[in-house]
Amino acid sequence: MQVRLLTQFDTTPARSVATDQYFLHTVVETRLPILRVYTYPEDVLLLGRYHAAGALGQDPGLTIARRLTGGRAFPSGNGFVQFSLIVPHRSFFFSADPHRIAPFQVLNRYVRGVLHGLKTGGVEVFYPGQDFLTVQRLPVGWHSFVTEDSGAVLYEGGVFVQRDMSLLPHFLDRVDPQGTLPCQLFMPDQVHNLGKVLGRSLAPDQVVRLLWNGFTRQFGLECLAHDLNQTERAAIPGEREPSDLVPNSRPLRSDLPYTATRQTPLGELQVRFCLTPERTIETIRFSGDFIANPAGIQALEHNLEGCPLEKAALWQVIDRTFLEPDYYLIGAGKLADLPEVMISASKSKPAQHQ
Repeated sequence: MQVRLLTQFDTTPARSVATDQYFLHTVVETRLPILRVYTYPEDVLLLGRYHAAGALGQDPGLTIARRLTGGRAFPSGNGFVQFSLIVPHRSFFFSADPHRIAPFQVLNRYVRGVLHGLKTGGVEVFYPGQDFLTVQRLPVGWHSFVTEDSGAVLYEGGVFVQRDMSLLPHFLDRVDPQGTLPCQLFMPDQVHNLGKVLGRSLAPDQVVRLLWNGFTRQFGLECLAHDLNQTERAAIPGEREPSDLVPNSRPLRSDLPYTATRQTPLGELQVRFCLTPERTIETIRFSGDFIANPAGIQALEHNLEGCPLEKAALWQVIDRTFLEPDYYLIGAGKLADLPEVMISASKSKPAQHQ
């Protein structure tokens, strides 16, 4: 099996997101996986797809970008290396049956390429579950994934090379002083980076080589290394704001007065909704640090509309929605607990419209 390898040093978040979108659109037809390893030259705050962000501030030295994948917010830019792997379906390296691997197994399967590559470079990295890669139980990288309606999968992540997760609160202070975005505080002694682990600096191209070797050797892939061709460069836009390129964002809405927040394995799950006079759900939006496919979240929110705010009725809708094998909601805690979260929101005092 072949894989196409791309390296993009000092690209922009807008160009990066557009590149992933292009290959997600074409990979089902070409059947050629794409492994892209890239860097950003300046500071970048990477929001997850489902973060509800209000009017974030502006900082001339910090770019705010929304990822195609869900999960928590991460710092990026100089001192970080990121990767994206795009395959025609989630089981592509393991089976011809797209459903052979369940959604909750995707991270566990595809992270093996990252682990193998970093370990060949002397980094004893592990995947303890959820979204962090760790050394000595301290975060040294992250990953996430998303599935398109076509079945195509983007598995992406980042490696902390010279800087690390402790930068995130400082980035958020610069553009989100009101604290609208969830953030777990990491002190410098609670995180790792490759420079700290190895006791020496690694250049970005060295990390690129480790990741390339890890994926190709772990999955037995033949390398095809070449840059974007003229047709691809013409088809991939890069001028728009990166947040404009990602659909299904979660804007803060003042017309959804009932709200509740629950702590989850990845950070926070937030639910906002409004009720009809008959106390059925009129409109509902989920946001936060979870990993999900857009179609699944849209179906969940649509199916809950008109549902009575009663535990049994809510659970019936939630359970029925995620019986669809291509729908998933990862990192949000137990699905069976969602009705209680929603009911608790209805017992709180409704927020006043802005």
